Amino acid sequence: MNIIMLGPPGSGKGTQGGLLAEQLQVRHLSTGDLFREILNDPSHPLYPQVQVVKEGKLVSDEVVNLVVEHGIQKPEYQEGVLFDGYPRTIAQAEALEHILTSTGQKVDLVIDLDVSREVLFVRILGRQVCPKCKQTYHKKQGFQACPACGEALVCRSDDNEETIVKRLQEYDAKTAPLRDYYRNSRAEYITLSISDASLSPDDVNQQIMEVLNQRGIIQDEI
Repeated sequence: MNIIMLGPPGSGKGTQGGLLAEQLQVRHLSTGDLFREILNDPSHPLYPQVQVVKEGKLVSDEVVNLVVEHGIQKPEYQEGVLFDGYPRTIAQAEALEHILTSTGQKVDLVIDLDVSREVLFVRILGRQVCPKCKQTYHKKQGFQACPACGEALVCRSDDNEETIVKRLQEYDAKTAPLRDYYRNSRAEYITLSISDASLSPDDVNQQIMEVLNQRGIIQDEI
């Protein structure tokens, strides 16, 4: 099964993607993690092209498509992929369709996390990340160090109001149109509306799993 997570920055795509990949037994492919790895390696051939990530902008479609196409050719992705952070534009969606079709595959499921702007700002401005194991937490949890590995938590440099506004504007212009694109595709499309900032990742995951059960996509997984 090939799954796409849609949603604006701060919607929880990475967290939910990790949970769902394990539950649905597919491989989690996070382009965000790939970009951060490249940014930490100045010798990487794509290092100059992905510097725009630091400015809250999007990497060019051509570069992202090449990274994804190369990635999903690895053996660990042959049983299914959960795409987190990709595609982000119609051009990327078309490229992914071509990549999958060439191997007799398709996008099977799209999960759209429709999170209100108020919740997004609460989440992003309070977000803390473990630089070692990449787990994400919120300041209200009161952790100074990562409960999973003990590394000191940090706030991402681009998690500020000015950058958030720019990222959301870019999302509205380039990524939001993917909703109509995939609603008109062969993929099963699920929308989860979130307007309550108090919902935990486990609460959201439970809601997603309930919808998947109701639609008959999975059975007896809750």
